[in-house]
Amino acid sequence: MTPALMLDSISPKEGGTCMRNVAALSVGDIVKTTLTVYFNNLAAFLPLSLIVLVPTFLVVLLPESSSFNNPPTLPDPGVDPVAAFDAMFPYYIVAVREGLVGMLCGFLLHAALAYGVVRHLRGGQASFLESLVQFAGCAAAALAVAVIVTAATSIGYVFLIVPGVWLTLVLWVALPALVVERGGLRAIARSAELTRGFRWPIFGLAVILVAAQLVVGNVAAWIVSNTLPDGFPRWCAMQFVVVVMSGIYATAVAVTYHDLRVLKERADTPASTLLD
Repeated sequence: MTPALMLDSISPKEGGTCMRNVAALSVGDIVKTTLTVYFNNLAAFLPLSLIVLVPTFLVVLLPESSSFNNPPTLPDPGVDPVAAFDAMFPYYIVAVREGLVGMLCGFLLHAALAYGVVRHLRGGQASFLESLVQFAGCAAAALAVAVIVTAATSIGYVFLIVPGVWLTLVLWVALPALVVERGGLRAIARSAELTRGFRWPIFGLAVILVAAQLVVGNVAAWIVSNTLPDGFPRWCAMQFVVVVMSGIYATAVAVTYHDLRVLKERADTPASTLLD
């Protein structure tokens, strides 16, 4: 049986939770379901997230020219703006490099958790090893789609932000679609198709997720700065927060994908075939 067909064979007798019925694309319901799915599958999702996000750690820790090994000393732009920009330019390059790697790995995490999320929503439960095998089976295609999505959204945000927001909404479920449907690059068009007509609710969900990341990140930074010594211990603690919040974000994307398929294809979750 191919990986793409394995999800069709999930039954509620496998353990996990009850199958999820969807009547509307409710942001509040997606958030609630996301937290339930993520923490019920923490034993699988957390190590999988750590593996997928390893490049984000390495790009910060290994190069000498990184935000960790060579933090910027901010010059006074009021004295000499040109000299201040010249002094900060290398740090801008570092920030772009680390940011792009972070975005790419974040999109890959959408793919890595998609199988486990959809399996949970259909009444089953995926182990860490099973989720890892499913992700590895489409890792090359996922990387290609993640590169395209990262490049498209990054360019969009550079051009006055609005195009970036629009592309983010259009491509919201591209990586889960790739994993579940095994359609290769067609997952990009598939995401545009599934999100059409539902982009305002997805925008609201994205705002909530980003706001939650900012709030949790700031609270965690305050706690860590007051409890741990500066340097590597503090950095590790903050990276753990990033891993958890990234996993929650990826879970929300996969839940959205599941709900969009049920709504747009008029299929009842327990009896339907989510996979082509």
